[in-house]
Amino acid sequence: MRKLIFLLFFILCSCKTGFDSSSKKCIDKEHREILVNAVESFDLKLEEQYKNLSKEAAYFQFLSDWASKKLPLDFFQDSLELKIRNLNLWEVSERTDRNMELEKTLFDVDSMNLIRVKLNSEFSTCLSKNTRDWDGIRRFLLANSKYRLSPRLALKNLSYTNETDLKEFENRLAIVLGVYYQTMFNIKNTVANNGYNL
Repeated sequence: MRKLIFLLFFILCSCKTGFDSSSKKCIDKEHREILVNAVESFDLKLEEQYKNLSKEAAYFQFLSDWASKKLPLDFFQDSLELKIRNLNLWEVSERTDRNMELEKTLFDVDSMNLIRVKLNSEFSTCLSKNTRDWDGIRRFLLANSKYRLSPRLALKNLSYTNETDLKEFENRLAIVLGVYYQTMFNIKNTVANNGYNL
């Protein structure tokens, strides 16, 4: 009986620290530290932006403000952006003139990058299989693996998420990468090693 209790305690402790063992297969070992830092940095950014809210509630307020275009462009600045952009997690494609105009309207900006950036399908699908939020985050990741969602459509998928879900690191990571950084790379000129100017 003691061995069983010890084993359960060990499993519980290992699940509480950063990535759990199942999601590690989605991320190269050398990139884990960068992504952990990205989530922690974003948590601090939200804490500054939404001082009176819990961490989980701040994520929801960020998503709401993002979808309703209430965030200033300088909110999408981060010291880790080049490190994150250079991870092998992104797909790029060139926007058509028609898509450019549509996306400028969706994001309420005067210009968009010629190159469209989104999380790659392989990573999105892998992370979705390891998330504990069956409805909101998983639905968002699977939809985002096929299409780059507008803020309103992304928020619709993420509205099935609750504050308990956002206590899980992987769920916050999905929002940090799929919403925050993906938006950043699409509205800013960020240079990546693949030769594109974003």
